[in-house]
Amino acid sequence: MKKVLAVLLLTIMVAMSQQVYAAFDDTYWGVRALGMGGAFTAVSNDANAPLYNVAGTAFAAQREVTLMGSRLFAGLDGVEVGANYAGYVHPISAKYGSISFAWSSISTPGLRREDSFNVGYARILNDILRLDKEVVELSAGVNFKYLMQEVKFGVEETEFETYKGAATGDIGILAMFANGIGVGFSSKYIVPADIGFMEKDEVKNINVVGLSYYSDELPLIKIPYFTAALDVMFRDSETFIRAGVESYILDRKLAIRLGGREEAFDIGFGYEFAFANETKLIVDYAFELPLELEESYGSHFIALSFRF
Repeated sequence: MKKVLAVLLLTIMVAMSQQVYAAFDDTYWGVRALGMGGAFTAVSNDANAPLYNVAGTAFAAQREVTLMGSRLFAGLDGVEVGANYAGYVHPISAKYGSISFAWSSISTPGLRREDSFNVGYARILNDILRLDKEVVELSAGVNFKYLMQEVKFGVEETEFETYKGAATGDIGILAMFANGIGVGFSSKYIVPADIGFMEKDEVKNINVVGLSYYSDELPLIKIPYFTAALDVMFRDSETFIRAGVESYILDRKLAIRLGGREEAFDIGFGYEFAFANETKLIVDYAFELPLELEESYGSHFIALSFRF
């Protein structure tokens, strides 16, 4: 009877997960990126970059660590979903590039959990390709990933595995032009990763093309330190669009962000505290309002980042 119950529970849970969201869907990571609707592929230049476009870690000017916690879909009765993220970027030198580490996790306690462990490397390629930095800076990067899925069957004993892991990787390219335009490309899960329990279930490859524009002061309307970004994501024959903007005011200490995608609207804020030796503490908050879940009054994300 226990075996029958375990099979039944697993079948129901797999069916539910396929309807609600795709496995290892890159949606809920990085508070700064979330405040911009997740449009970050051609912006990535901080500790959020490993999960958006690893090539962007080559543009990090300082070592940076970020920690994020969240509460998703607040207001839905009986639903408790949380997403957590930790990222670290370590610039080595202009010649040797940057290394990065990241962990992301999304879980429903007692039901299902996904974890992703990432080790990345990126480098600016101007010296190799003989590109003029006064025109463009071009970087490329690679991310090695290990994915782990845990499912709770609701019974004490079962012959089925409760953990399943698989290795895969990402690649990314980012071009930052002197006129403020950025162009990025990221291909995620480039190696098939089977995380299925009862049958083969491969994580789908994601390809993202990103565009961005940055200006110290936006012409005509004079918005300071302005960034606009657009991502077009392709996954399993579907296309998704994400867009967002960001501006810094109060001597670049206060960030204001807006963004969205088909199913959600995002708003975010950040504040930077500066200390001696160019060290900085950054507090970021983002709120996401789902447009397709009337019962939920939104998801909340907060992060602390330290640059040194």
